[in-house]
Amino acid sequence: MIKILRLSTGEDVIGDVIDQGTEIVKVKNAFAIIPMQGGPGQPTKLAFTLYAPYTDDKEIDLKTPNVINQTTPKKDLANSYNQHLGTGVIMPDKPGLITETSVPNLK
Repeated sequence: MIKILRLSTGEDVIGDVIDQGTEIVKVKNAFAIIPMQGGPGQPTKLAFTLYAPYTDDKEIDLKTPNVINQTTPKKDLANSYNQHLGTGVIMPDKPGLITETSVPNLK
């Protein structure tokens, strides 16, 4: 399940929490979320960078006491995370029927 974890160091990490115990939280494909100001008066944008860039490990263990809280990311942030991973999994705004609005002419 994709979660945002606020760490005691002040970092925000987004990743797939695959296991959570009393001592360790195991996170797959973890990225640090970095807020970036575009310029004066412009909205803050969020960038992702690998949380542990010096390892080939896809899963990292975080000590449970260092995780202050866990939250579910907003849909647009989760979509950006999935696109960043290359999964391309985009969550729709709301479920609905797929319908065709026009019938093609077969002449």
